[in-house]
Amino acid sequence: MILDSSYLFDLMEGVPEAIRTGHDLTETGEVQWLPTPVVAEVYYGVACTASEEERRQVSNALLGYPRVDVDEEIARTASTLLANADEADGGNSGVETNDAYIGAVAEVLDDAVLTANTADFETLGVAVETY
Repeated sequence: MILDSSYLFDLMEGVPEAIRTGHDLTETGEVQWLPTPVVAEVYYGVACTASEEERRQVSNALLGYPRVDVDEEIARTASTLLANADEADGGNSGVETNDAYIGAVAEVLDDAVLTANTADFETLGVAVETY
């Protein structure tokens, strides 16, 4: 499963559905991949709060997830997904580049993005799961 920042934020805030999904994924042995663009989104939120305690909590929460870096294959796939979505929407699909990177990780690993915000990933045409 490819983790999106919305899921991580909900998990850290104690949203029951997110916690239940996390338990289910762990129980079934599902690998929970953390794309580095999601790491950037999460730390952006921390930087905006300027809270050392929150930075420490987030850092600890992210420790257990294997990372997927943006390499050439991910970048190429993200560009293709975003270009196709933009073209299908007449020039601007509204999907942000970071979501294209996350969607590309899903595409390359042949897995679904776990998110509360499905629209952009559906626009990209990648598998999506919610909770």
